[in-house]
Amino acid sequence: MYEDKIIAALKVHVPGEIKLEIPPDPKLGDFAFACFSLAKEVKKSPVQIASELAQKIKKPVSVEKIVATGPYVNFFLSSSEVGAQVIADVLAQKKKFGSSNVGNGKKVAIEFSSPNIGKPMHFGHLRGTIIGNALSLIYEFTGHNVIRLNYLGDWGTQFGALMYAYTNWGSEKLLKKEPVKHLYELYVKFNDQKKKNPALQDFAREWFSKLENNDKHALKLWKEFKESTLKEFLRLYKLIGVTFDSFNGEAHAAKSTDAAIELVQKKKLAEIDQGALIVRLPNYEMPLMLRKSDESTTYASRDMATIIDRVEKIKFETLIYVVGHEQALHFQQLFALAHLLGYHQNFIHVANGLYLSPDGGKMSTREGKAIFMEDVINELIELAQKIINEKNPDLRNKKKIAQQVGIGALFFGDLMNDCSKDVVFDIQRILSFEGDTGPYLMYTHARAASIIDNAKSQKLKPTKKVKTELLAHPSEIRLIKLISAFSSAINGALLQYKPHILAQYLIEFGRAFNEFYHACPCLSEENKELKLARLALIEASRQVLENGLRLLGISAPREM
Repeated sequence: MYEDKIIAALKVHVPGEIKLEIPPDPKLGDFAFACFSLAKEVKKSPVQIASELAQKIKKPVSVEKIVATGPYVNFFLSSSEVGAQVIADVLAQKKKFGSSNVGNGKKVAIEFSSPNIGKPMHFGHLRGTIIGNALSLIYEFTGHNVIRLNYLGDWGTQFGALMYAYTNWGSEKLLKKEPVKHLYELYVKFNDQKKKNPALQDFAREWFSKLENNDKHALKLWKEFKESTLKEFLRLYKLIGVTFDSFNGEAHAAKSTDAAIELVQKKKLAEIDQGALIVRLPNYEMPLMLRKSDESTTYASRDMATIIDRVEKIKFETLIYVVGHEQALHFQQLFALAHLLGYHQNFIHVANGLYLSPDGGKMSTREGKAIFMEDVINELIELAQKIINEKNPDLRNKKKIAQQVGIGALFFGDLMNDCSKDVVFDIQRILSFEGDTGPYLMYTHARAASIIDNAKSQKLKPTKKVKTELLAHPSEIRLIKLISAFSSAINGALLQYKPHILAQYLIEFGRAFNEFYHACPCLSEENKELKLARLALIEASRQVLENGLRLLGISAPREM
């Protein structure tokens, strides 16, 4: 908002693209323009250029002063004018504050989560689910048309293994009662038995061959396995508040894989090498394999078929894959092949790191057993319930709020980190009500809501017509300027595909609000005009916290 006005004022005197910086110390201003890049062209030192620019630039509205500091031109916003504007905007726009139409209705497809049918969702699926959900919400908030895709692992020889296991050891009763648990136990048993009798793998291949050839019994089993598992997945997604528009997975891609391979061959991009069909891509030493020597398709060929299907049916401008960084090379090659085939949409791989245990090791097993998403979520909710019982035993809707706190802790504990980095998963730390955590921000929101609710007893409510010039305390000024930076934090997360930019902003905002809360009492303030101004600032702050947390997939209860 204010950056645009400053950039416009600079453009009168500065050629080319202009980028503003945020000074590391608020005493240096709210925005800064570095003059290093101009030195060569105008043949003056950056310090001299900054000094001359500071005197020439016409002050934009809401800028109080412009000061040259070394090679930088620093811009100081007027807190009273900014305060009047942002408080009025927040109270008018409410849940839409911070939103924009930068997307202009452009269609963005985002693939994330993508668990395997026949197995409980593994703990490792959480990262992609949480990050993909946040990106989807941020894209929608900025005017994009978002299509959420869940590319299920619902094809391959493992289904042949499941069919063999079920027909030999399975129970129809257990499949109806606890489908995912029963199928997983059968899969584990199959792999244990296979160690003693490797020939079982041949039976798995036979069953999968039946499925590929539309055998009625194999198809019936596959559909039953998929439907019962997906029902469990939907229950879990509902619990954490995540939705999808499509669950088309590998099975859907398998139908069009041959056509995709034919297209690659028609473009003369493929060749046979030792019986396998491969594509040699410029700048990549390792070729991309589309068919194995036994004529079976590959993960890459099914992914290529999926891209073609999505281009034709979804007609997206951008397709984002939220998948682990171990698949970086696969996606680089896949996107390179798509471009060679003539598809020039934006293809983005948002790579996420792993969860690590507090001792730094890979968090993939617990006492030799797989860790499942639902177990972790339930443990967090139970611990949140325990904390709430200790801190506020009389709280209404304790069960619902414990669920919100547990899930909020989980989501924020992930999203406060750069998604490309590995994350240490420490349940006690992410559930803390102190420090850089989801519960801390949720409690800060509840604290603000409590003041607004208690103001009703004095027959007061927030209004945008207040004397913002009275908000002169350093903590009030800091809070006002942070509110004005909310949309910038959202756009930063959007442009860099990194929700942690917004999460880190919320951490800074939460700290600033609590400093203000302790330094500037509201309801006990004797000056009524100042009391009303602070009440409006508190409501604006509460709304920013609510909106920011919502974009990360986190609920913000009014009581905790």
